[in-house]
Amino acid sequence: MALTHMTFSIEVMAWVSSVPFLIYLSLTKGLKSRLTFLIALVLAWTFVVSKIITDPIPLQLVFLYSIPISLFHLPGYLIWSKFKNQKYALFLFPVIMIIMEWIQYTFTPIASWGVAAYTMHDNVSLIQTVSLFGLAGLSFLIYWVNISITDIIVKRKISISTFQLPLIILFPLIVFGSTRYNISKTKGIDTITVAAVGTDSEVSGLPLPSKESNEQAKTTLFKRTRTAADGGAKIIAWNEAALFIMPEDEKEWIKSIKELAIELNITLVASYVTPISQTPLKYENKYQFINSLGNITHSYLKHQPVPGEPAVQGKSLLKVVDIKGTKIGAAICYDYDFPYLAKGYGELGADMVILPSSDWRGIDPVHTEMAAFRAVEQGHSVLRSTRFGLSAAITPYGEMVSQLSSFDENNKIMYAQLAAKGVTTLYSIIKDSFVYLCIGFLLSFILVTVRSKKRKSIIQSFKPNE
Repeated sequence: MALTHMTFSIEVMAWVSSVPFLIYLSLTKGLKSRLTFLIALVLAWTFVVSKIITDPIPLQLVFLYSIPISLFHLPGYLIWSKFKNQKYALFLFPVIMIIMEWIQYTFTPIASWGVAAYTMHDNVSLIQTVSLFGLAGLSFLIYWVNISITDIIVKRKISISTFQLPLIILFPLIVFGSTRYNISKTKGIDTITVAAVGTDSEVSGLPLPSKESNEQAKTTLFKRTRTAADGGAKIIAWNEAALFIMPEDEKEWIKSIKELAIELNITLVASYVTPISQTPLKYENKYQFINSLGNITHSYLKHQPVPGEPAVQGKSLLKVVDIKGTKIGAAICYDYDFPYLAKGYGELGADMVILPSSDWRGIDPVHTEMAAFRAVEQGHSVLRSTRFGLSAAITPYGEMVSQLSSFDENNKIMYAQLAAKGVTTLYSIIKDSFVYLCIGFLLSFILVTVRSKKRKSIIQSFKPNE
């Protein structure tokens, strides 16, 4: 399991990572066995999450994620083990697992971390399948293969549902993904020159930067923005928390970035932080979306602060801005770990989403690769401008056509050509229908199982006493 998820992962391990757990549950019974399994599952996810804990993230964050993820995965294992001998129980494990994943990334602050589909982040062909059924479809396939291998090992026999059928599904999906990706490379498209511009500011909390250091960071940031515009960029995005701007300075600050956009004739997504209190620390993590006329089309506060981040949660409706025929939206970093937010931009017809971000060494580059899944799901490009991580320009097919690491020696300016128009995906139309279908299967399975038990009980009651 530790070799399967997040950083330093080995893709092929995903297809077998649940097998030892499932075999153990097949061969054991009783409360002690299940408690041992729970401990093992939490331990596995603790190893997984510990891989992303690097400076400045505290070690306690491991359990903030490893325990909830383990608990969300637990029902899939335990319910399957209880009903594994029932008809169609083979599908019970993947069905429950993706339902629990969906609940996690739709309704909890843990977002989509730990979702099985992300283990394929380096497989461009399989990534294309999320354009059909979202994360749920790819996760289902991975869990199905795991349970099929388990069934073959435990029962020592091969059936259509455990061998031929998974292959029959997997092979066409690989063909579909390869074909979809390759066709995308054969078409000429209109493009826009974009740029991600990084800051020198390393402030992420207390103590707040001095006025002198902030002014120096601002001067450098404006200089790089001018360089990017001179290089042909028409849309420029700063990274998350590019500067800390005090409330009393914000009015003058906004005036300066509006003048910058007019001067350079650019669309600017200017991301920064405004502290509103220091004891305790509380701030607004936001951006201003400024068009080339210097008008602020909208302001945006981060909708999904990272658990523990002292940011005011944004509640505003999502908005796209038409820039010469290209509909552009924007979000901030962790926001795009939630598929529902990308769906919102899909419903608005976004062609491109700007994503000011700020990572740390432990989640670099996997966090940027996760954003590529949102691009493929909804069929729009993503420009991710990242502090302490990987900036990338991502096509609607999940390809990073340009990337720049903030850990390398560079001028912190990344140029790219991104499509002026997005593409329509099946998932953007049917949304989470696959998940709802799985919920329907689970309810039907429960109903049939209950009726079957009642029928057996009635038959048993009519048997003569011996």
